[in-house]
Amino acid sequence: MKYFLNSVLMKFFAIAFLAVAVSASSFAKNDRTDKTTEKAREAVQNASPDDWYTMAKSAKKCIDKGVNLKEASQWLDQSLAIKETSFNLKVKGDYYIQSKLPEKALEYYSKSIRVGKLEDPAYMDAETQDKILKLVRQIG
Repeated sequence: MKYFLNSVLMKFFAIAFLAVAVSASSFAKNDRTDKTTEKAREAVQNASPDDWYTMAKSAKKCIDKGVNLKEASQWLDQSLAIKETSFNLKVKGDYYIQSKLPEKALEYYSKSIRVGKLEDPAYMDAETQDKILKLVRQIG
């Protein structure tokens, strides 16, 4: 009986320890996530109203971390309304990838390449071209 109780107590403590460890790592991740969102919001708030780049860059940080996607999309829309560039169009494509909308992502990646080529005929973006090829294979 004593062995049984010790065994049950050991299992209980092991489960409790595991639960605390998982909770702690979850809080640590949320803390990083909040810092990303806070820094991005601060950058956008401190930017001038026509600073398309800061809005796009802040959105990219959130998209890369998979956080604050709704607000990141709004920043991208504002950025694109100010000026369409290869950078903010590519970030919008990344947003659509994160949102599981590959057709829309393909549309924005293609626009990104077109705009880049219009700005500079020697423009090359192998990363975006690879993303386009991957999506074409995926979509069919």
